[in-house]
Amino acid sequence: MVHFGQRIAKERYAPWVDHYFDYDLLKRKLKAIQNASGQSQRDEAIQEFQHALDREIEKVLSFYKDKAGGAKAAAENIQRTTKIAIDEASSYSTIPPEKVLEHMDSAFGGLRPVAMDIFHLLGYVSLNMAGFRKMLKKYAKNVEPSKPQPGYLTLRVEHPHEPGWQMLQGTFLKEAIGKDLEAMGSHEALNKASDKIRDTYSMVVSAKADYLKEHPELDKESTGGAEVPKQLPPDTDGRSLTRKLSRSQASFKYTPAWRPGQAEEAQDLDLEELLEQMKLALQMADRNARLIHPIPWQEAQAGIFEPAPVDEDAIATTTGLLLNCINSGLYMANYNLILPPITEVCRHIGVKNSMVGIIVGACDIATVFGTVGYSIWTNHDYKSPLIASAFACLLGNVAYCLSYDLGAVWLLFLARLITGFGSARTVNRRYIALFVAFKDRTWASALFVSLSAVGMALGPLLSLPLSLFPTTRFAGLTFDHITMGGWIMNIAWLIFAVWAWLAFEDPLQVQKKRDELREPLLSNGHYDEEAALPEPKAKAPPSSSADSDDEEEAAEHSWVEQVRHMWSSPLMATACCIFLCYILKVLQQAYIDGLPIFTQAAFGWSNSEVGIMLGILGLTAPIVNTFVGSLSSFFPDRYITVASIVVAGGGAFALMKGPFPMWNFFIAGVLIYMGTIVLEGVSMSLTSKVIDERMSKGLWNAGLLSTQAGTIGRLCGNLLLSLCARITGAMTLDQINAFARLLYGLGGATMIFSLAYVFSVFGRLLG
Repeated sequence: MVHFGQRIAKERYAPWVDHYFDYDLLKRKLKAIQNASGQSQRDEAIQEFQHALDREIEKVLSFYKDKAGGAKAAAENIQRTTKIAIDEASSYSTIPPEKVLEHMDSAFGGLRPVAMDIFHLLGYVSLNMAGFRKMLKKYAKNVEPSKPQPGYLTLRVEHPHEPGWQMLQGTFLKEAIGKDLEAMGSHEALNKASDKIRDTYSMVVSAKADYLKEHPELDKESTGGAEVPKQLPPDTDGRSLTRKLSRSQASFKYTPAWRPGQAEEAQDLDLEELLEQMKLALQMADRNARLIHPIPWQEAQAGIFEPAPVDEDAIATTTGLLLNCINSGLYMANYNLILPPITEVCRHIGVKNSMVGIIVGACDIATVFGTVGYSIWTNHDYKSPLIASAFACLLGNVAYCLSYDLGAVWLLFLARLITGFGSARTVNRRYIALFVAFKDRTWASALFVSLSAVGMALGPLLSLPLSLFPTTRFAGLTFDHITMGGWIMNIAWLIFAVWAWLAFEDPLQVQKKRDELREPLLSNGHYDEEAALPEPKAKAPPSSSADSDDEEEAAEHSWVEQVRHMWSSPLMATACCIFLCYILKVLQQAYIDGLPIFTQAAFGWSNSEVGIMLGILGLTAPIVNTFVGSLSSFFPDRYITVASIVVAGGGAFALMKGPFPMWNFFIAGVLIYMGTIVLEGVSMSLTSKVIDERMSKGLWNAGLLSTQAGTIGRLCGNLLLSLCARITGAMTLDQINAFARLLYGLGGATMIFSLAYVFSVFGRLLG
């Protein structure tokens, strides 16, 4: 068995030997850790390994960035100059036809060095990415992965043969380095360069074939009976190469078919075969690169799991980003606006407190269906969904105010349903995920999370200034401390809708205009357009038989171990994280909605006092999330998950005593709220780390599922509150105590179940 250290030494491109990942150096550093005699010596050896790893990664990324840019520029230049040369040679009738043909043949020679550079760079990507991954795997196996550090890049490493095997490696590389790692991983520059080389090759072949048709007498004379080079097919997956992949050896060697040490001028290069090998090299680079992912903390907090767009597609504007974040914040404010006065609204309309959960939860019923609709809508448009969400909230607020005057509970329920269709958070998340550049995603995600949290707090806090508003009537409508909140939100939504209509630039329309501008450029050439079209990106090889460097890893695991690891599929871990997003909302929403019932019945609180309490709790969310971010650098996310479940469950069981004593009620409530906030942040972070790759994009992606899980969780929390209030009455003090025992007893039971579920997949939650 050839070990990877020997392979990288054998297959690396000799002129670049000093710029490859120094696998042997890291192996020596790892051995020093294993041989360390004491803890201090071991810590020092680990630190040396960490810094050596960071230096090697930076070295490779810097070299690749320089070379890839050069290769792309060279491919563009050779395409441009070749086209000009062919056009000039064909247009001058005074040039002998033999010379024109020689000129065209020489164009093939100009393509070879550029194609070879791209070919070697693809091998460079594949070998180095494999080196990163294999070294980190050895480190995780023999030592322990370093914890993620706030402000620094964290790497998620996957196994090529075990879908459930993942690890996180903290680094001391700045998060900005992640952009370079993403660029090398996607090797978009090399993809474009290889497309241009193939297009140029097709252009020369087509031009030569056309010229030979015009001068048939040159056909056999100039080529010595040889055939004109064949048109390179758009997909060479099925073609047989001179050097085929061995079925018994899961390997593709990146050294060319000719001897590496042979002088370039003496090499008998077959350009068509080189282009075919370049296609396979692209597949191998894709396969190795997709096993390493950089993960910033803030993106996980925002529920954004899609890979960052390439620079060309990163067309989000500052105004567009701001509008999406404000849309999320305004909706959260609108959703929570009704919470402080909800019991007073119920009394005014003439319904019992048991209806509180149903009324509040009506929003979530609509949101479950609206989220899917918005997700589909964003395949065609981003501007219209934002404006539609604003008008849904406008209409919902008008219906809310009318229901108060008419005393109609059905209209109040309808108002909340309509408001629920105003939740466009899936649009907001997709805008950030698909159109915000990698370098901006962290602060964009932080802005999204922060404005959502501020909106959650501002909705209830409005009840404080509105408590001073005198009751007046105008045009048959009541304007008081309850209805004015709806009218104020309508003013905010109108301003938002006008701003979005005038200033929001739909990214899909921008892409469409860009593509329309390109079409004339693509059709101006003198060569066959079909041949010039870039081929679709090749699919990764279907099995390990095409894997480039994992003979050792495939051999390490017997079929028994593979069966044992089937349960470790990332789908199981992802499902657990999404379940946590659901269950925490059940308990959190039941507590928030129940707060007015408890405080007004037991302590005689006013709407404004309830609003202040809810506002303070809401404003703590960004602070707690920041704290969790720093905490995760010391403890794995799965341990923080367990701790937050225990804290929230402890708060729920403490609240079973009812609202008295007051100190117990508030301390236990804070434990529930903080525990669920921490659980929300850490479960989103864990989701980004254990997510099944199949769920990172598409309609039913993890971002949408986690949003739906949270929405359904809020709905179930509201319904649980109404059910418990219906059973116990929740009106007198005795009923309130019975209400607390039932509601929080069930809440505590859900936390026990959640704890058991987490422990059942604890080994798969590798965060």
